[in-house]
Amino acid sequence: MEVFSFPLLAAIAGNLSAQFAKALIQGISKKSLSPEVIFASGGMPSSHSSTVSALTIAIGLHEGFGSSLFAMSAVFTGVVAYDAMGVRLAAGRHAAALNVVVEELRILSELARENRPDRGRLVMQRFRERIGHSLEEVFAGLTFGGLIAVAFYHLFYA
Repeated sequence: MEVFSFPLLAAIAGNLSAQFAKALIQGISKKSLSPEVIFASGGMPSSHSSTVSALTIAIGLHEGFGSSLFAMSAVFTGVVAYDAMGVRLAAGRHAAALNVVVEELRILSELARENRPDRGRLVMQRFRERIGHSLEEVFAGLTFGGLIAVAFYHLFYA
């Protein structure tokens, strides 16, 4: 009897390794390491895609690629990948557009305050723009997660 579920461990490893890879890639490309990147969504590779890919491949290796559980997980992986490239990417683009509007409102508010000092300052928070993924980021996450699951299988279970 297994103490821990191999698919669960593979999914956790897929997520954590993708998050650390994301921080490393950003550190190399921007020549600075930002710890909050480890917990942020968006970026290369997609940790959501890596997580579900690792889970699906691990289920296939553990239960069989013809199992109903693998089929269900494969569909789940497709939905998560589609959502990352579709809905979440669109939400990020909307956030970018809203940030432009917010900045314009802030400028107009400052101009209005110059003319009427009795008015309060308009404080608006910026929206997060990096919440979705490009096709390349999702593909990299899917590949990364699959490789993590296969490596874990061969290291611990084969």
